[in-house]
Amino acid sequence: MKLDRSKIQRILVIKFGGIGDILLTTPVFPNLKAYFPDATINLLTLRHSRDILIDNPYLTRAFTYDPSEDKSWCLIKNIRQQKYDLVIDLFGNPRTALITFLSGAKYRFGFQFRGRNYAYNISTKGRGGEVHNVEFNLDALRALEIPIVSTNLFLPVNIVHRDFADSFIKSAGLQGRTLIGISKTGGWESKRYKSNDYIELINRLNKIYDVSFLLIWGTKKEKEDCELIARSINQKNAFVIPDSPIKYLGALIQKCVLVIGNDSGPLHIAVSVGTPTLGIYGPTNPKLQGPYGENNLSIVKEDLSCLYCNLLDCDIGNICMTELSKDKIIEKVRELANRNSINLPTI
Repeated sequence: MKLDRSKIQRILVIKFGGIGDILLTTPVFPNLKAYFPDATINLLTLRHSRDILIDNPYLTRAFTYDPSEDKSWCLIKNIRQQKYDLVIDLFGNPRTALITFLSGAKYRFGFQFRGRNYAYNISTKGRGGEVHNVEFNLDALRALEIPIVSTNLFLPVNIVHRDFADSFIKSAGLQGRTLIGISKTGGWESKRYKSNDYIELINRLNKIYDVSFLLIWGTKKEKEDCELIARSINQKNAFVIPDSPIKYLGALIQKCVLVIGNDSGPLHIAVSVGTPTLGIYGPTNPKLQGPYGENNLSIVKEDLSCLYCNLLDCDIGNICMTELSKDKIIEKVRELANRNSINLPTI
């Protein structure tokens, strides 16, 4: 089935997932808005991801679903009442396929996953595991013959968030300092570069560059790790950021000339606010989930046969992280700075 552009006034995009998953979906929205400038464009997502989407100029509304509290039939009834012309299911699990099928929309898009084809009348083979997640999401628009005019991730940050960041920078005495962000976050322990390795890396960077470091955390344990790192840095120029909701974190990251970190939401936040990013990867594949775009880089320990194992626990010592060369990371920092014309003041 081919879209009749003139018949589409109301669009629903469905995407569940974590912070990173939703940020990697944001390039879809400006392309939809460019092709359907007068249409209502809504997004259905999980409750914990909604803050990312507030004030997004390409969306009319983001509304949420909590499978542990909300009944599916109530959600489906609400969606049918909205009378959508086009539903785009970017998640493609059994629940979202059923929601799409029962939406009442004339055009229903989804990926050709087993057991889901009944729900869609426009579909394409999902290239999961073959292309970056951003490209996977944009494949939906390609299948719908919607032009791709933008591939940028987007997180709206306003003056309130920037004032918060300015206040912290002032209180820490960091005005005028060149700042590098260090993200200790990560959903699995095997994805995290270790605290002792970050201590060594920062101490070595301190011998080369006259900079200061912002230590980024999300959980209580990550905050404790960051506090340990800050105490252990020889020059005492590493600072633990305050508790920061997503957009406030985005404003803090914008204060950095670059960010170094593990595969996690804050890396994608950095990309979304335009801060050049170096991702440290091992169990996950940066070609699929790495910091997206030509201004960003990733590094892995390339001589391992077990790279991209996706294992939460490693029985051989997590060597993709612990044996990753600091020299090579520093080389990548230089490359990132050169690629983005960043002046890192030297000692």
